[in-house]
Amino acid sequence: MNFSNNMLEGPIPQGTQIQSQNSSSFVHNPGLCGAPLKRSCGEGKEEERKQDEEKEEKDQVLSWIAAAIAYAPGVFCGFVIGHILSSYRHD
Repeated sequence: MNFSNNMLEGPIPQGTQIQSQNSSSFVHNPGLCGAPLKRSCGEGKEEERKQDEEKEEKDQVLSWIAAAIAYAPGVFCGFVIGHILSSYRHD
């Protein structure tokens, strides 16, 4: 089988028929790593994973800050509308 030019990513499965292919079967797949390729998996991906996790945590914090900022005016508007409706008298 020839897996070249498919833009595949990640480690090549171990202990399968795919791993028994020549490295030429995987050319032009810059995201692939592991045997039979010379590019090992792990170090670069681990750093990338850590950066993604840190970015995700920052995004979550930002979302909570936005929710907290929006909560106070929402409660205030609710009280104002409630006060207006409760003080309105029908004749």
